[in-house]
Amino acid sequence: MQVEPFIATLPTTSGLQKIQTGDLNWTAEDTEKQTTPGYYWHELTLNGQHQWRLVAAWATTPATVTTITPAPLNTVLYTRQPVIEMLIDDWVGHFDRALEVTTPDNITHRLWQVTDLDVQADITDVMTNVTPRQTWLTTAPTPLISLVTDTEWTKFTEPLATPAHLIDRAD
Repeated sequence: MQVEPFIATLPTTSGLQKIQTGDLNWTAEDTEKQTTPGYYWHELTLNGQHQWRLVAAWATTPATVTTITPAPLNTVLYTRQPVIEMLIDDWVGHFDRALEVTTPDNITHRLWQVTDLDVQADITDVMTNVTPRQTWLTTAPTPLISLVTDTEWTKFTEPLATPAHLIDRAD
């Protein structure tokens, strides 16, 4: 997969409040453009169980993509990559948490922005040799993708959704 870091828009305090309450009536004041490109580790937590995802942008947008859940942010499965697992374990604590919010369905979402150029290069390099798992739904690609390993995906019997406006591509 050809993925790359990106400049994101993230919710402001008012945007986080809207995510918490399920309010979909967003204004320009509810998001803020970040200044530095990065990848994002996305941790989803429900009932004490955690699932990790990597949010990235397509470097070269494919014509179609297979996704697990149709949404504004495609969720794509890939085979577990030890280097990515190591990067999550070793680096998440080194980056500032970009946000934390709990949705009305009691799912806590945390994002960490990965801005270190060496770590970004490692992620880009590792993902270059990864082929996404083929799934049942083929669709048009979204500007961002949420990459999850098949072992992480199986932690929940029902797919966990990423709320609208949690993260968007600004560039």
